[in-house]
Amino acid sequence: MGNNYYLSSFFWSTQAKILNAILGFISIPLLLGYYGKADYGILSIATACNAYMHVLDLGMNTGAVKFFSQWRAEGKDRLINNVARTNYTFYILISAVNILGLLALAWWGEGLFSITHGQFLQLRVCFYILAVFALFNWVSTAFNQLLVADKQMAFTMKVQCVQILLKMALVFMVLWLHLSLSVYFLFLTMSIALLIVPYAVKCRRDNLVDSLLPKACWRDFSIVLKFSLSLFALSLIQVTSTQSRPILLSMFSPNGAESVADFRVLEVIPAFIITVGGTFSGIFLPKSAEMVARKDQAAISSFAYGWTKRTTILANILCVPFVLSAGEALSAYVGVHYAALSPWLILWLLTVLVQIHTTPGNSLLLAYGKTTPLLVTSGAACVVSMLINIVLAACYGAGAAVVGYFVYVIIVIGLYYVAYYKKLMQLSRWKMFKSFALPTVVSFAVMALVWLIPVELHIPSLGDRLNWILICLVKTLLWLMPYLGVLVLMRIISISLQSLLSLLRRK
Repeated sequence: MGNNYYLSSFFWSTQAKILNAILGFISIPLLLGYYGKADYGILSIATACNAYMHVLDLGMNTGAVKFFSQWRAEGKDRLINNVARTNYTFYILISAVNILGLLALAWWGEGLFSITHGQFLQLRVCFYILAVFALFNWVSTAFNQLLVADKQMAFTMKVQCVQILLKMALVFMVLWLHLSLSVYFLFLTMSIALLIVPYAVKCRRDNLVDSLLPKACWRDFSIVLKFSLSLFALSLIQVTSTQSRPILLSMFSPNGAESVADFRVLEVIPAFIITVGGTFSGIFLPKSAEMVARKDQAAISSFAYGWTKRTTILANILCVPFVLSAGEALSAYVGVHYAALSPWLILWLLTVLVQIHTTPGNSLLLAYGKTTPLLVTSGAACVVSMLINIVLAACYGAGAAVVGYFVYVIIVIGLYYVAYYKKLMQLSRWKMFKSFALPTVVSFAVMALVWLIPVELHIPSLGDRLNWILICLVKTLLWLMPYLGVLVLMRIISISLQSLLSLLRRK
């Protein structure tokens, strides 16, 4: 499968992320204008609370993929079948806990949020809707794990592309049929839950499991669960560090709903970049598990240095154009009055740039399974970031969450260089840092030159939004072409069409 696996998985994952970004670019301004800033913030609070409950996964999403990949390489199909079907039962139990948590928030959670009573009543309806579909969402995770472990991420991404198109259609239905906030959220949640159908059918058709009925082979399942529980605390910390940000804003900002709405506006671009970069985690983990199981240090080193360089280049290509055009991007996206948020967007993008470059190292860390130092460091960093969010919320609103997350990422990334690369993975810290620093220094040098070039375009016939987009495109091209040219001249990257043509022939 080789590079075709990486290319195909990344190709379709990127298509899904691009479609999702287009969805956000179209839907958020339209829904903000239609429902109003405060009511749209209610949706964000509901989804943030539900997303935080995904810590109930207990690390199984990573553990299952690791062991399914390993067992498939070893030909242990019976063990995979028993554990996978027991995994259905596990997620059914988890969904019950999720439902109880949502109902508790709906009945007794009014005092937790800085919103009016009327807004909470709307929020309560959203919690009820999430509770109805919780079972389907959780069980679909079990099927997704089987597909990813079988190196069928391309299929899951194709399905998600269709789902995103349905979401786009739903946004226009809101405007055409004048759907209420609750009805919109109902259909939105339903579209997500429907993923279970194609995932389950594909797993059964490819004989990844012999039945769609749950089992209770807890002895076999305990192998995965014990490993996953070792990741649970880390997962809890990571989810807390991300999902607590809008929740804390809703509690400690003077106007919780509006601060969360600002946060969601800022989040769209970084979230898109994180999901594209995060795609590599799912792509890398099956391969990393195989390399670590074989104890192939040469392959591990080649993978770590090479893919750290590639993910860094990708992160720069995704982040830097928006750093250059933060004000214009926000103006084109939701209106010129949001351009004042551009400093926070720039800080968030720089945070993401630093974060993404450790994706290959993180996949190796999960394959080794030795996460105790990361657990301790991440816990301390999470507490610090949450305190920063709380303290600064009153003064800086959504910016407080960005600052807090920046501090969290810097602390956690530092641990990879201090401990993991050398002591666990037997990698050169300098080579790992060079793989990140060299493409990034080139990127920032070119960016500094482009920043000195005044780009002021205004074509009256296009309108303000298209003019802002045009400026963004011009700045991007002014940076991107010299950046890629310098990378080629310095032999940091090489141009080869062979892999791309091979991928296209497979489509």
